Amino acid sequence: MFFDKYKRVNFVPNRVRDVNCYIMSLPENYIDRDVVKHFASLINDVEAEPFTILMSGADLWDIVNKFGLKDWLPDWISLKSETDFGLLRVDKGFVDRMIDFSKSEKAILTIKEQYLSLPGSQSNLKGQMESGADIRIVDDILGAMVVASKKRRNKVLFAITGYEDEALVTAAGLAKAKTVGFRNFFVFQQHFQTPGIINTFASNNNIDGFMIPLKVGLNTGPGAYSSISLTYNKGVVISGYEPAEIMQSVWMLISQKLDKKPATVFQRTKEVSDEVINRSRWMIEEVFEPADLLFNDGAIVNAGAFKIREKYSAFDANLL
Repeated sequence: MFFDKYKRVNFVPNRVRDVNCYIMSLPENYIDRDVVKHFASLINDVEAEPFTILMSGADLWDIVNKFGLKDWLPDWISLKSETDFGLLRVDKGFVDRMIDFSKSEKAILTIKEQYLSLPGSQSNLKGQMESGADIRIVDDILGAMVVASKKRRNKVLFAITGYEDEALVTAAGLAKAKTVGFRNFFVFQQHFQTPGIINTFASNNNIDGFMIPLKVGLNTGPGAYSSISLTYNKGVVISGYEPAEIMQSVWMLISQKLDKKPATVFQRTKEVSDEVINRSRWMIEEVFEPADLLFNDGAIVNAGAFKIREKYSAFDANLL
């Protein structure tokens, strides 16, 4: 962390009292309580113009909502997600396709448990399961492949959506499936490319900075976002998931703005290495190639999604 750089900043007493109220929502045994308080105080001490941060993905938002981090921030800071600007992470059409497949003869649909409640146009997968469709809960693509290996006479579909971290796991699974020689296993994927999406949002004058989850940043590398600071004069922080790390990431974005030095930086650096990033990118690029992404309003994000490369097309559910 960058705690030492800022530890000598004086706190405004009334701001500290406000932060102390919010800090009580953290568990008593949370090791970084004082660090959260420190960065929250630094942020609240700043007098600035409205500042909007786009937080990508669901993982950071889970922590923000769990610990009520929005309440610790002053009114001039706004945290937004892609969905606030018209991009749904899982659309109804994706669910409808899964439902249609589950109705096929000798079809087995494998999904993560949280997908059961996702709404389709008319129903959801939980309803299909209760109606007798063969829908099985797995943790990941490897679990789906186990089902396929045991049910050779069935078509087994694994449906998955997510960002680069999920795309990496899917890519590794498809590389393994190709080696094994599966003929009854298919993947229906809706993976998003974070750099394409973020670069599209960067031109939005209502967004001042971006926060990317660490496990996405480790698969893309910081260079994928370099044009954002150079072209749009906006910062990008690749953040860890602890409340203290998220609060520090907010402070880092604000500091970049105050110092007029926007850049793409890792909030947490101990896991970061070029070797890890390059291996992840190679695996994803081995299996996937860029595809355009449609927003709900019909707008197109260039290279905002992935599609399965031709040499792995035998597993592409879109070609069934």
